[in-house]
Amino acid sequence: MQQLIMNEWRKVSIAVYVTIAFATIAVTICTLLIYKNYALEAQLEVYEVGFEIVNLIFPLLAVIPTGWLMYFERKNGFIKYTLPRVNKKLYLTSKWLVSVGSGFLVVFCVSIISVLVALYVVPPITVQLTLIHPETGELMGRIVQTRIFGEQFVEQPFMYGLVLSLWKGIIGGLIATLGFVFSLYSKNLFVILTGPFVYLLLENFCWSVFGLEKYRLVTAFEPSSVRSESISWASFVTGPVLLLLVILGYIVYKRKMVNVRIYEV
Repeated sequence: MQQLIMNEWRKVSIAVYVTIAFATIAVTICTLLIYKNYALEAQLEVYEVGFEIVNLIFPLLAVIPTGWLMYFERKNGFIKYTLPRVNKKLYLTSKWLVSVGSGFLVVFCVSIISVLVALYVVPPITVQLTLIHPETGELMGRIVQTRIFGEQFVEQPFMYGLVLSLWKGIIGGLIATLGFVFSLYSKNLFVILTGPFVYLLLENFCWSVFGLEKYRLVTAFEPSSVRSESISWASFVTGPVLLLLVILGYIVYKRKMVNVRIYEV
C-alpha cells in the first residue's frame, strides 16, 4: 500500500508543487497589499482580508492538481492494465489518499504561509478602535466580540491561524474527495475539475436564499464570513456533512441507477 501511494504521489507531485507555488505567490501579494485599504484592529485581520480570494476558489486549488489523473487513466485504458498487478480496491484507495492529501496540503500550505506573512512580514498595523465601552466611555476593539474565539484571535494569533489553516486543509481534502469521485465516473474533464467549485457556489446560494448562511461550507471554511453570534458547532459540521452526503449520493446514483463502472472505458 505504501509503495502504491508513493507511485501515485510521484505522478502528481509536480502539479501539486506548482499549484502551491503559484497560489502562494498570489496570496502573498494580496496579503501584503489589500489590508492597506481597511481599518483593522488586529494583525491577524491582515490574513483575513488577504485570503478572501482563496476562500472563493479553494475548490479549484484542491482539485486541479490531482483531478485530471484518473480521467486520463480511464480515457486511455491504462487503468485496465493495472488489474493483473494490483487489487482494484487498493489501487483506488491509494489514489484517493493521494488526492485527499494533496488537497489538504495545497490549502493548508497556502493558508499558513499567508498567516506567517500577515504576522511576521507585514509591518505592525495602525490599530483602529471603533467601539466605545458603555460604562467607561473608552475606545475598545470589536474583535473579541465579533470573532469566534476572539481572545485567542488577538492574544495568540499564530496558534489561531495554525488551527484554522489545519481545519481549512481538512475541508480542502473533502473537496478533493468530491473531485476524485467525479473523476471515477465522469468522462468530462471540465466537470471533474470545476464540479466542486460549482457545488460550492450552488450550496452557498441555496443556504443564502433561506437566510441560513451560518450553515454554508464557506462559513465552515472561514468563520469570519458571518457574525460570531450566528456561529455554533453546527456551522462547522453542517457543510462538511452535507458534502459527504452529496459524495455518497453521487456514488450510489452512478453505481446503482446509471450502472457506471470505473474500469469500463
